[in-house]
Amino acid sequence: MIKVAMLSRWHVHADDYIKEALNNPDIEVAAIWDEDRIRGEAWANEQGIPFVKELGDLLADQEIEGVIVDTPTTMHKDIIIKAAQHGKHIFSEKVLGLTERECEEIFQAVDEAGVHLMLSLPRLSADYYLYGQQLVDEGKLGKVSSVRCRVAHDGAVPKNGEPGWLPPHFLKKEGTAGGSFIDLGAHPIYLANRLFGEPVDVKAMFQHVYDHEVDDQSAVLVKYENGQMAVLETGFVTSGLFQLEIHGSEGVYIVEDKHARFKNHETDGEWQEAVLSDGLPSAMTQWVMQIQRGQVPFITRQDMRRLTKVNELAYKQI
Repeated sequence: MIKVAMLSRWHVHADDYIKEALNNPDIEVAAIWDEDRIRGEAWANEQGIPFVKELGDLLADQEIEGVIVDTPTTMHKDIIIKAAQHGKHIFSEKVLGLTERECEEIFQAVDEAGVHLMLSLPRLSADYYLYGQQLVDEGKLGKVSSVRCRVAHDGAVPKNGEPGWLPPHFLKKEGTAGGSFIDLGAHPIYLANRLFGEPVDVKAMFQHVYDHEVDDQSAVLVKYENGQMAVLETGFVTSGLFQLEIHGSEGVYIVEDKHARFKNHETDGEWQEAVLSDGLPSAMTQWVMQIQRGQVPFITRQDMRRLTKVNELAYKQI
């Protein structure tokens, strides 16, 4: 059993992570801390879990072995490095750091402390992605040269007198370091990165459809070291439809929500439904398995660093 602490309810996925942790038989959620004391105390009361006022006191507790980080994105580097220096394993919401340099500083701190680090990149474990990756790896699509991926939702669309279902702080510059692209756009980024490798150039367009402080809709072109191209789209202002397209010289693979199909020379150019197998364990489960058994996770440091790299290159263009 791994005793962990929740660090902040700032991110919209904090509730998802505490639920997953509480339902994992190998995790005990022993404490909660939040940079917003009122929010943290309310969360602790909801969960019936002790609230710790001072982060230093929580990190000094030797019974706590790991932390789940959902703080403002701009706090990630400092929080994660402090946790590592206190010997805590770290599970964090995306992105890891704001720059590649921050990521390297985090990796160094983690290595020096001998702890395990995991970033939540859930779609890398999804059945539809794994099927597409298999088609690419087996050469079933020929020479793959481009990917298009879209992930969007309507969380910043005003409705019924409310600004949207996203928390207001998600649409402020303070704490976020960006808007739709750094948050929801992470999913298209890390999927394309895994398929194509090292990103080398980025062309970005950011929009403010509802005059938010940060981008609420964005589109980015990414060029990779071997010449491939990715078209990545995201936003907080449209009805959600997940789309993934992998285009090759001899075939194409398309996912719309959870419906996946492909065509190539083996199907005589006719569309064929993809029969999807089970996905891989979640990021949190991979983290636990690494801590307990030393099992190497599917999500890698390259995934973490390259995600930040694309964001860093994109937001430099503002």
